Amino acid sequence: MWILSVHIYISFFSKISFVILLSSWILTATAALPRPKLYGKAIAHRDLDTRYANTKKKIVLIHNFYRARVNPPAKNMLEMTWHKGAQETAQRWAGACQYLIHDKPINIWVEDYGSCGQNIFVSNVEVDWMFVAKAWYMENQNFTYGSTKNNVTNIGHYTQMVWYNSHRVGCGFKYCGKDAVNKPFFNYVCNYCPIGNHPKRLGKPYATGKPCEKCPGHCRYKKLCTNSCSYGDFWANCLDLNATWHSWLCGDSGSAKHKACQATCKCPHAIR
Repeated sequence: MWILSVHIYISFFSKISFVILLSSWILTATAALPRPKLYGKAIAHRDLDTRYANTKKKIVLIHNFYRARVNPPAKNMLEMTWHKGAQETAQRWAGACQYLIHDKPINIWVEDYGSCGQNIFVSNVEVDWMFVAKAWYMENQNFTYGSTKNNVTNIGHYTQMVWYNSHRVGCGFKYCGKDAVNKPFFNYVCNYCPIGNHPKRLGKPYATGKPCEKCPGHCRYKKLCTNSCSYGDFWANCLDLNATWHSWLCGDSGSAKHKACQATCKCPHAIR
């Protein structure tokens, strides 16, 4: 078994030493993982390289698998799809080889969605994307739905993965040479748009209820909603403004306020 402390996983088997680290906006706390079935040279490079269609498809399927199995179940969980812009920013940051350091929000900005969320995973051996996603998801062991005491340090990867309206994902992978501590590493980065992990809603990353209850007629796998919006709101109070001053907010499509609240103005019937 691999043990995750605040900074590090360490395991010894098959005469090989593994060190794996994760980073969300803040480092995670204790969880446990079984050893991966495949690692190192047993994994083909193209299975990690997100330029390949099969790798993109696998990453999306893994995320949707976990989004569909949240407990308690979600009534407004959007199906996740690939986003080229998010991939490009994730790959650029993976290639920068900054050891467990997050990119600046302005650099994770993509057109139409604004700044995106980011999860990071670092290992000294290649591991499959399935293992990376599982490591992030297993933080659900530290999560209590609805609690105000959840700590992003312990659950940040999990909550970003299952944030209900973070429905676009793009990831990057890079082998990095010797870093400041003289250890080469493999860098995994995924960016999620629109951004999740809003502090005031951290305990409720989605709404509970019967799966797809919020999207009748727009449901896939009997679990995930497909009525997403191709835009994001850049202002936190777009919904409030729209409820009171709809014409002022959305009447002029060329205005700055309309562009700041595109999801609210353009997608009134979508989950956003």
